[in-house]
Amino acid sequence: MKVLLAGSLLGYGGIQSHLRWLIKALGEEGYEILAVSVGIQTPSDADLRYLQKFQSGKVEFLCFPAFQKQKFDFHLSKLQRLAEITTIIKKFSPDVYLAVGTGWNLFLPPLLSRTKTRLIFHEVMSGFAGNWHDSRWAARWCFDDVVGQSPTVAKTFAESFGWKKPVCVLPAIPEPLEVTAFLPKVTSKKVEVGKAKAALFSRLVPHKQAFWLVQQWNSLKDVLHELHIHGGGPEEALIKEYISFHSLGDRVKCFGRYPEGQAYVDLLSSYDLTLLPTVGAEGAPLVLLESMACGIPFVAYGVGGIPDYGVDNTNVIIVPPEPWVTNQAKEFTTTGKPSQTKAFIDAVGEMSHKLAEGKINQMELQQFYLERYSYQVLKNAWLSYLCK
Repeated sequence: MKVLLAGSLLGYGGIQSHLRWLIKALGEEGYEILAVSVGIQTPSDADLRYLQKFQSGKVEFLCFPAFQKQKFDFHLSKLQRLAEITTIIKKFSPDVYLAVGTGWNLFLPPLLSRTKTRLIFHEVMSGFAGNWHDSRWAARWCFDDVVGQSPTVAKTFAESFGWKKPVCVLPAIPEPLEVTAFLPKVTSKKVEVGKAKAALFSRLVPHKQAFWLVQQWNSLKDVLHELHIHGGGPEEALIKEYISFHSLGDRVKCFGRYPEGQAYVDLLSSYDLTLLPTVGAEGAPLVLLESMACGIPFVAYGVGGIPDYGVDNTNVIIVPPEPWVTNQAKEFTTTGKPSQTKAFIDAVGEMSHKLAEGKINQMELQQFYLERYSYQVLKNAWLSYLCK
């Protein structure tokens, strides 16, 4: 089978991780794969060497350079890129075209190519429809199938875009820590209230609320011993400045970008819980799967597909969004009053007490991941879907 996967392959994030590991999974089974990166990032030599790690069998990568927005012929360049991708699709003539992400360069080329191929869109965001120029409307009107990252995401997409056909549910593939590293042999443990080490692993952008979380330290300091922030992004400098200005550095720290593979597993496993107070238009963040893979419970806002991680899973806490997080985080707002953020802080306290009372089964949590979200489980699910 010939499969063309289109999306953003460069950089670090859930979409990139999912695409790269899905490519590897299909390549291992002998699929002929053409992976086209339609993002806005120009690939470096290091990027291209990194992608080679995911090559197996008949896999080819194609990455375009970013547009130069200063050029007077910027819009002409965009049309030329559209034509290039369309020609590539015609030449490759795939049996399946799988789009992951957003952008008109994902959806228009397969339609313009007029090749007889099965068009599939994998929704890994929240499923909420944007305005009339949201590129996912092209998938709504012209693609054969839509796959949701979680049941909630699938339902939201169908309702928001008026999709009438059934929406299959297939999770995105996280970095499979059981493949790239040795997972810890998890044991159940108690952690005294006020002694727990908590961490947030995320891109540091406003809707992830890492800076907000640091600002709540006065309300967290009695239930947590330390709070560590891992990730890069626009808020990194702001967080570090706040920690320094308020002299919190002995218990609150911001480390920047975090590692991969065994170093990531060892770092993640050193914590007692992870936190994700995001109020953005999420799909189902893969970092929460990685936390479960190491047997580390989490507290997260229940936006997008995050509540699906809590189904039949008593070892995590999903916090229902408060009224100011409108439409399941369809819009991010910073207008909430301090009292309106109390639910997440209370949930961290609840998790702290559960850890102290031995009500969190870390071994059971890791097994939950292995049975539902491990690389082999998700690989088999995708193979079964694409072959039907």
